Amino acid sequence: MKQPTLSLTHLIAFMFMAIATESHAQQEDYDAKASIIEGIQRFEQGTTGSDSLFALGESHSELGQIAAYNRGRALLESAEKVGEARQAFQRAIKDNADLAMTSDAWHNIGNSLLMEQDLENAIEAYKSALRANPNNEAARYNLSYALRMLNNEQDQQQEQQDQQQDQQQDQQQDQQQDQQQDQQQDQQQDQQQDQQQDQQQDQQQDQQQDQQQDQQQDQQQDQQQDQQQDQQQNQQQDQQQQSQPEQVEGQISKEDMERILESLERGEEEVQAKLMRAKSQGKKKKIEKDW
Repeated sequence: MKQPTLSLTHLIAFMFMAIATESHAQQEDYDAKASIIEGIQRFEQGTTGSDSLFALGESHSELGQIAAYNRGRALLESAEKVGEARQAFQRAIKDNADLAMTSDAWHNIGNSLLMEQDLENAIEAYKSALRANPNNEAARYNLSYALRMLNNEQDQQQEQQDQQQDQQQDQQQDQQQDQQQDQQQDQQQDQQQDQQQDQQQDQQQDQQQDQQQDQQQDQQQDQQQDQQQDQQQNQQQDQQQQSQPEQVEGQISKEDMERILESLERGEEEVQAKLMRAKSQGKKKKIEKDW
C-alpha cells in the first residue's frame, strides 16, 4: 500500500502567500505556522510529537487544512490512532479547493479503512481520490489492490458457504441414513415380533389340535374298549346259553340231580354212623334203608 508524502509543497506555496502579507498576519497565525513547520521537521526525523504540533497548526486561518492533512498523516503511523487520522483527513477535505490535496486526503482515508479491513468503504475512498485527481497513481494502485482483496474475500466467503452447505448436506444425509436405519430396525423388530406372535399362535393352535386329537383318540379308544367289553360279555352270555342243555319237561335238571345226590350221600353217612354205633354196642340190628 503506497503512502503519499507530507504536503510540504502545499505548505511552501501558502508560505509565500503568507510572507507577502506577513505584516498583517496575526500573532496566532504566526505561532500556528511555526508549529506546522516544526511538526514537518519532527515527522521527517521520525521523532514523536509531530501530531500535537500539527494540531496547533490547524488554528491557522489559511494553513489549517494543510495542518489537518499533516496531522492525519502523522496519526496514520500508529495503528491505534487510525480513527483519529481519518477524522483529520476529513477536516482537510472540507471546503478545500486544492484538488491534489483533496485526492491525497481521500487516498489516506482509503488507507485507514484498508488497515481496518473495511474493504468496501476503502474502495469508495480510493474512487473519490481518483475523481478528485485522475492522475493519482498511488490511489489507482491501492484501489486495484483493495478490489483484489475484496474478490479474494468474497471467494473465501463463497468457499466457506459452499463448505457449510456441503457439511449441512452431509449432516442431512447422515441424519436421513440414521433415520432410515432406525426405521428399518423398527420394521425388522416389528416383523420379528409379528413372526414370534404368529409362531406362538401356531404353536398354541397346534397344541390345541393335538389335545383335541388326543381327546378324540382317547374317546375312540374308550368307546372301542367299551364296545369290545360289551361284545365279550355278549359272547360269554351267548356261549353260556349255548353250553346249557335245554330242560325237557318232566326231566330232572342237572342242578336237581346234584341236590339229590348230595342228600343221598348225607343219608348214607347217617346209615354208616348208625352201623358203627350198633357194632360198638354188640347188637345186631337189621338196618333198613330209607330208600
